[in-house]
Amino acid sequence: MINEILEILIVEDNIIIQQLIEFCLISLGYAVCGKVASGEAAIDFIKKKKPDAVLMDITLDGHTDGIDTAIAMKKSGPIPIIFLTSSTRAEDLERAKKIPADGFIGKPFRESDIHAALKSAIPRNTIR
Repeated sequence: MINEILEILIVEDNIIIQQLIEFCLISLGYAVCGKVASGEAAIDFIKKKKPDAVLMDITLDGHTDGIDTAIAMKKSGPIPIIFLTSSTRAEDLERAKKIPADGFIGKPFRESDIHAALKSAIPRNTIR
């Protein structure tokens, strides 16, 4: 798997931020296997295709926020989930601490933040 391009799912309800994340991932050599704007769509997506990792906002459109989405995703099997969020609400951060998230990146973000988080979250033998 070392020579494979790793596929990342973006879960972000702001289209401009979605595009910025996608640009960063592509410039870092990752592939974007999907972009969705809600927790419900993310859960449906991973039932059909399992990405190598997920970059997800905590605050999302729909009834399921990023934290509840991450909990549901983790029930379907191991998958690295990195929160990329501007949420500073204490209750969100406390809830997020209780789930097995694999990383947190604050917005605004840098390309190097994304790469470092993915390198830490995805098993070492899969990172180039």
